[in-house]
Amino acid sequence: MAGSDTPVVQENAARAAAAAAAAAAAPAVPAEPLEPQEPLLSSIDTSLPDDAPAAVAPVALPELAASAPARDSKHLGLLLDVGVEVAAVVGTRELKLEQVMAIQTGSIIDLDKHAGQPIELYVNGKPIALAEIVVVDGRLGARVVESLTAKR
Repeated sequence: MAGSDTPVVQENAARAAAAAAAAAAAPAVPAEPLEPQEPLLSSIDTSLPDDAPAAVAPVALPELAASAPARDSKHLGLLLDVGVEVAAVVGTRELKLEQVMAIQTGSIIDLDKHAGQPIELYVNGKPIALAEIVVVDGRLGARVVESLTAKR
């Protein structure tokens, strides 16, 4: 497979070398300072007279169809190999530093969740779903019970 990429790599290298040579041969043009321009909206009077009623018209927007993203999209395909951090949060608890320093083997920390409540799943620190804890081949896992991404 690597051999089939060689002509493309050589062609790209040749193009890059030609572009670099053309840039080196071109005469240098001194940069001219840009003149400050007036903002486009500064000349428009957006104020209404005090006695003029404000005319407000409702805007009708089409409903968006709920559809899954196309997995065969060439642009999305570029992102499918990007690694993300997935975290399952069983519960949280705020402790004082003194309490943290007192933690030792056998210590129990009460969390804000009760047994059987769904846990939160986070991707790169953003909540995406609620899940329940399951055991798969002797390892802990999470079964998604509610997606939070559809609500956003």
